[in-house]
Amino acid sequence: MEFGKLQSLVKLNLCNCSQLRCLPDSIVNLSQLKTFRLKGCEKLENLLMEFGKLQSLMELDLSHCSQLGCLPDSIVDLSQLKTFRFGGCDKLENLLMEFGKLQSLVELDLSGCSQLGCLPNSIVDLSQLKTFRFGGCDKLENLPMEFGKLESLVELELSHCS
Repeated sequence: MEFGKLQSLVKLNLCNCSQLRCLPDSIVNLSQLKTFRLKGCEKLENLLMEFGKLQSLMELDLSHCSQLGCLPDSIVDLSQLKTFRFGGCDKLENLLMEFGKLQSLVELDLSGCSQLGCLPNSIVDLSQLKTFRFGGCDKLENLPMEFGKLESLVELELSHCS
């Protein structure tokens, strides 16, 4: 499917497309896209390397994309991103070291990322973050030393962390 020609598209919902393994390259040409939901795309293995070109993106939901093991480096270029959900991504082992560049982030959901071993220190640079969920991250051993810098937090969920 040629998505790149849908230049006015603001919202794209591909939730529960259980056979979707990869996204078409043309997705990164959706310059007006604000909301992208891929929740439950259980066979999605990766995002496009140029994913950061979606500069208007404000909400990204990758929850329960259980085969998604890593994020492309360009994800930190999503400067307008406010909501980032990828809870239940069982294969995700770490976040990018530069994750703190997502300065507009208000909500971050990592709950149920059972293989996530640590959070990058840059996470404390998310000064706008109000909601942070990472309950059920069984392998998470420590929080960054300066975690207290997240002064805008109103909701913090750490339940079921070993």
